[in-house]
Amino acid sequence: MSELFRKRVAQFVAEHITPHVAEWETLGAYPPALYQRAGLAGLLALGQNQTQLPDDPRAVAILVQELTRSGAQGITMGLASHFVSLKALQLCTPELASSVVPAVLSGECSISLALTEPQAGSDLRGMSCRAVLENGQYRLTGTKAFVCNGERADWLLLIAHSPNGLALFLAEGHAPGIRHAPQRCLGWRCLPLTDLHFENTPVIRLTQGSGVGRILQNSLLQERLNLAVMAITSADMALQASIDWCKQRQVGGKPLFDKSVIRQRLAEYHAELAVAQHYVESAVNWMAEGILDPRRVAIAKNQAVAVLEKIARGAVQVHGAHGCIEPALVERIHRDARLLAIGGGTHEIMLDIIGRSL
Repeated sequence: MSELFRKRVAQFVAEHITPHVAEWETLGAYPPALYQRAGLAGLLALGQNQTQLPDDPRAVAILVQELTRSGAQGITMGLASHFVSLKALQLCTPELASSVVPAVLSGECSISLALTEPQAGSDLRGMSCRAVLENGQYRLTGTKAFVCNGERADWLLLIAHSPNGLALFLAEGHAPGIRHAPQRCLGWRCLPLTDLHFENTPVIRLTQGSGVGRILQNSLLQERLNLAVMAITSADMALQASIDWCKQRQVGGKPLFDKSVIRQRLAEYHAELAVAQHYVESAVNWMAEGILDPRRVAIAKNQAVAVLEKIARGAVQVHGAHGCIEPALVERIHRDARLLAIGGGTHEIMLDIIGRSL
């Protein structure tokens, strides 16, 4: 089943995504219809029943790998990040999730995670968004920053202060009191990025009492693992592009690949990538077996990103000027790599998670 799903995703990517990536990167957004098309093709539900949220980390990894092979990580974030929000929603309120989940998996609706705030990043203690209860309705005021697909989303999953502590909330994407401020980003250029300003916006409270941190932690494990898989896949693409380039690029009448220093550098990249790939694959298998270990996922993310940044930088170097010009694949991978080190928790946050386990 897994290989059949991989072929389905690869075919979808080849037909509907890869030929248009350069254009979408220039425009700053992929078309909203792509999400609907992916839903109809069964990709958003991992090729499974669209009425229930699938719990299949290996299939999620396949989806992430093949979408990333389109050459644009922004596409992966746009079409594979809904699992994080839906998982949190299902943990909070299964009744509400029973109507939202099928709509998202079918491509009929979309959902975005809006946690980050300008002054606090993802630090829960620094959050300033607040929701107050007025006549039986919670209303939220504040700002969320760097929200992927924030202007397009039909639903927004948020965290904010309530009268009795932090809580998770769900808002309609175009509810009254929401103002959108689009942003331009270093990488993921085909993925719309938005700041959201809320003013007395009606929201649905999802959690009561404590436990918000635990719910987010469980959900963010999937996001961080997705980012690790993206990093490994992008690194593999950059390395292969470098190998192909060095074999065809002539220097002094001979292929660049004939120079031992170049071969040794590529060999070093290959060896480091193989080790990181093994660890990331192990982390995926651990999660598939129900082992939810934040430390292992943090190690996987940091190691994968470190290898990607090294290989992406080296790929641009061996390509020379050819690797610096849009729409060169290695140029785009080099830009996108920086965001993986920040998304889902920075390198330093991952180290803190690892450190607390020692």
